[in-house]
This record gives sequence, structure tokens and C-alpha cells, in this order.
Amino acid sequence: MAKRARPASVSGAQTLLRALDILDCFTTEGGSLTLAEISRSVKLTTPTTHRLLRALTLRGMVVDDGNRHYSLGPTVMRLASAIMDRGNDLIAIGTPSLERLRAETGETVSLHIALGEKRVCVAELVSPEPIRMESGVGHVYPLYAGAAGKVLIAWDEDPLARVPQDLSRVGPSTIASRTELERELAAVRRRGYATSAGEVVSGASSLAVPVFGNNGTVTAAINVAGPTSRLGRTTIGKLAPKALEEAHRLMELLASSGPPAPPGRSGG
Repeated sequence: MAKRARPASVSGAQTLLRALDILDCFTTEGGSLTLAEISRSVKLTTPTTHRLLRALTLRGMVVDDGNRHYSLGPTVMRLASAIMDRGNDLIAIGTPSLERLRAETGETVSLHIALGEKRVCVAELVSPEPIRMESGVGHVYPLYAGAAGKVLIAWDEDPLARVPQDLSRVGPSTIASRTELERELAAVRRRGYATSAGEVVSGASSLAVPVFGNNGTVTAAINVAGPTSRLGRTTIGKLAPKALEEAHRLMELLASSGPPAPPGRSGG
């Protein structure tokens, strides 16, 4: 896992940031890791890694099987449950839209929400095709990689605020610089939707559209993903109006279940 650049403003919080890097490595390296594997992944010495793991174990963030094999603990699961609870209404209201889009496209359709500098898949209906793409409910990705992530930040007041200075490669075509990402986000706002090809997974393409909440900010992204051989640029262009239609339908349902949205705000 590439080491992130640390902003000067948080230089006094190195211990906390290193502990968070340890937690993050379980999402990229595997569910159960040895002390040596974790130390190598986060680029810390074995004694430092062991000391941080002991602290995380005391808080239930990590568990040790007794043989120095570590995995995420019950506290992380409780936090994950709180995140999923946050999306329960969205999932319940949005599932019919996902079902219609899957029937229309034949591809995997999912809902993603932002979580700090990451996005997490909170609902997914998998394509019936034998060769298909899957995000996996609960899986996290950086906000700068993939169509869904770009949609979630494109309409922010500062679209790059939740993006690290150094953009680590996720897939073969991951956007490599903040300048390039800024140009891409401007194009997303002009089109009203985002696309990606190979940004997260080689040979995979996706289309994502924004779901604006009652406060006028993007609360979720509807994502359609499939092999690039089926989901090319022309196909995506034809599917985008249908995806936007479902996003607007979902926004109307969300608005009717809460306070009225600010006037004049459009998802396109």
C-alpha cells in the first residue's frame, strides 16, 4: 500500500494516522494478516507496528488469534453497522430504481455513498451475465477512482478537498494528478454524469449519476458497471439518460420523505 503524504497541519497526529493506515491495510491486503505482513504494508518497523496493534486490540478495533494473525475487530463492525444504517432509507427507496436499471442494462447496478476520503458500496444488484463486474457491498474505494467516486465529489464546494495530494494507482487507468482530476470533475458537472474505464479494475467500465439530497448536496451515486467490451462509450451514452431518469425519480422519492429540497437545485 502506497504511503500517503501527510499534511503539515496534522504532523502531530502521526501515531493516530499510522494506526489508521494499519486499519486501512486490511481492506487492501486481506482479512487476516500477520505482524510481518502489516509491518511491510504500512512501511513501519515491526516493534512500532506491534505497539500500535496492541493499542488497537485494546479498543476492539483489531483482534489477535493468539498466533500473531490479526483481523478487524468488533468495534469496526459496529462502526460499519452505523454506516449501513445511515443508508437504510436510501437503500429501501432506491432498490426499485436499481432493479429497473439492471433490467434495462443487463449490468451490475449499485449505490455508493461517501465516507471521508473513500466511497463505500451500500447496495448492489449483480448482473445475470456470466462475465460481470461486482463492487461488493461494504467494499471501499478512493473517491478519486471510478465513476461513482467522481460523482460524489464533483458538486462539492471544493471538489478536491477530500482527495489526497498523491493519487495512488488503483487500476491501470487511475487518474494520476489532481489537475487532471479537476478537469475531469468539471466535465462531469457539464455532462451531469461520470464515466470511467479501467480506473479501478482493468477491462471494466462504469457510468455513475448523482443523487442529490434534500440539502442540495450529492448524497449518493447510482453506478452501472460492466466489462468494457459491453459497456463502451457509445453504449454508456445511450444508457446515461435512463440512469439520470432513475436518479431524478429517486430524488423525488427522497424529497417526499423529508424536508423540501432547496428551490432551483437540479441533479443534472
